[in-house]
Amino acid sequence: MATIGADIVLQILQEEGVEAIFGYPGGNSLPLHDRLLGSPIRHYLTRHEQAAAHAADGYARASGKVGVCLSTSGPGATNLVTGIATAHMDSSPIVALTCQVNTSLMGRDAFQETDIIGITLPITKHSYLVHNVNNLASILRQSFQLARSGRPGPVLVDMPRDILASPCEKAASRQESPETPPDRGVSNQDQLEKIARALNQSERPVIIMGGGVKLSNACDLMRTLIEKGGIPFTTTMMGVGSIASGNGYDLGFIGTHGNELANSTVHQSDFILAVGMRFSDRSTSLIDEFAPLATIAQIDIDPTSIGKNVKVALPFVGDIRKTISVLLDLVEPKDRTPWLQRIQQERKSMENGLQYKGCGKAGNLISLVQEAMPKDTIAVSDVGLNQIWTLRTWKARTPRSLITSGGMGTMGFSLPAAIGAKIGMPERSVVAICGDGGFYMNIQELATLSYYNIPVKIVVLNNYHLGMVRQLQDLFYEGRFSTVDLGSHVDLVAVAKGFGIPASRISVDDNPEEALTALASAEGPYMLEVMVDENDYVFPIIPPGQPNISMIHGKT
Repeated sequence: MATIGADIVLQILQEEGVEAIFGYPGGNSLPLHDRLLGSPIRHYLTRHEQAAAHAADGYARASGKVGVCLSTSGPGATNLVTGIATAHMDSSPIVALTCQVNTSLMGRDAFQETDIIGITLPITKHSYLVHNVNNLASILRQSFQLARSGRPGPVLVDMPRDILASPCEKAASRQESPETPPDRGVSNQDQLEKIARALNQSERPVIIMGGGVKLSNACDLMRTLIEKGGIPFTTTMMGVGSIASGNGYDLGFIGTHGNELANSTVHQSDFILAVGMRFSDRSTSLIDEFAPLATIAQIDIDPTSIGKNVKVALPFVGDIRKTISVLLDLVEPKDRTPWLQRIQQERKSMENGLQYKGCGKAGNLISLVQEAMPKDTIAVSDVGLNQIWTLRTWKARTPRSLITSGGMGTMGFSLPAAIGAKIGMPERSVVAICGDGGFYMNIQELATLSYYNIPVKIVVLNNYHLGMVRQLQDLFYEGRFSTVDLGSHVDLVAVAKGFGIPASRISVDDNPEEALTALASAEGPYMLEVMVDENDYVFPIIPPGQPNISMIHGKT
C-alpha cells in the first residue's frame, strides 16, 4: 500500500508518543480515519467534537503529555472551538487536527468549508494550514514542540483532504540532537537576588502559586522553598493541588470564590512571591485594594503575564522550575513564628464562624466522596457552585489530582475531561463532579463511557437550577429569578441507565455510605445523583475590616 499524507500524520503521532486521540469522523477526515485501522494509536469516538477537545485537554492535564483531538471540516472543526479556547486559557498542551476541503475547493464556499485558521488564531499558540504534503511532517513536529514548550497551549493543524490522500514518501526520522547537560543558571541573577533579599527581609510573606507551577513540574521545588523559608502559601484556582494541603502552610485558594483565610492573609502580607499566575480578576477581584501593604515579585515564563493586571515591583521572566532551583539557594531559613501564629489564630476564629468554609452539606458530601475513593483519585470538577464546593473541600494530594476549567469557566467540561484523564492515567481512579446544568451540556458522552466501558465515576449535584446564576440573581437582583429553572421532570438515573450505566440517587441529607460504596466499588462507569436544595449557595465570610475580595458570589 502506497504511503499517503495520512500515513505521515500517524507516523509523526507515534514518533511524538501519542497513544490515544479523541475525535469524530466526516467526509474530509476519511483518509486519516481509514489509515487508523492499521495503527496502534487508539481512537476514541466521542459523541460530539467539543467533547473530543475537552477529552484531549483532560488527558493532557492528568498525564502531562500533549493531548490530541481530531475532527472533519466545517461544523466538525468549529465544534472544537470551545474546547480549544478552554485549553488556551488554562495553558493546556493539545494539538487539534482538523481536516479541510480539497485545496482546489478552498475559497469557493464548498460544502463544509470553514476558515478554521481565522477562527482559532486568537485561541491557539499557532494555527497551521498545510499546503504541501511534503511539509506535513515538519509542521506536525513543530506543532507538538510548540504545544509543550514555554507556556504550554493548544496548536491547530488544518489538513486538506487531498493532502491527506496524496501519495508521498515516508517522512525521514527526526534527527535527535545530542544531549546537553541541563542549564541550571538564569539569565538575570541580579534580579533574582533582589527577590530573594526582599523575601528574606519580609516579616509577613505569602507565596501565591498558579497553574504554571504544575505545568513546569516545579511542585517539589516549591514545597522545599515553602518549608525552608517557613512561608505560608495560597494558590489560584488553577494552582490548587500544587502542594499537598497537609504540610501546615496551606491557606487554601485565593480570590472571588476562595478561602477567607487566604484572602485575609494576602491582604495583611508585606511581601508576595507570585509564581506561575497572572493575577486574573477571579484571583484579585478589586485590583486597587489588592494587597496594599505588600511588595510583589512575580515569576513567570510568559512575559505578557507579568504586570498585566497588578503592578509588580520585582518581575522575573524565566522557566519556573529552573528559576526556583536557583532561588532556593538564595532564600535563608527564617523563624516566622509570630506571622504563622497570627494566621493560626485567625484560622481558629474563622472556624468558629457559622459559615466557615461556605460549602455546607454539598461540600461535606464531596469530602465523603473523596474518603470513599482511592487516595490517588483524580477529581474533575465542572463549573458553577459544584466547582467551588469541590475546590474548597477536595484535598489534593498530588499535583495533577484536581482538574477544572479555570480561565474559560466552561460548563460541560468535567465529563469529557474525566474521560481523557482516565485514558491518560488508566491506573488511577477518576471522578467527575458536576451540577445538573453542566451535566446536560455534554450528557451524550455517557454513550462514550458506556461503549468503551471507561470506569469514570460521576457525581451530579442536582438542584434543578443553574445554581451560581441563581445565587447572583438572589444577591444582586433582589431575588428576581429569570431563566435559571431547569425543571425536575428529567429522571437522570433513568437517563444514565438508558445509556447502560448503573446509577442511583440520594439526597444530600441522606446517609450516603451505601451509595458511595456502590460508586467506589463499581468496576465500570457509575453515576450518583445527589439532590441538593436550590437555596444551598457558596457563602464566604469577609473578615472584619477587610475589602470585599471574595464577596461577589456570596452573602454575609
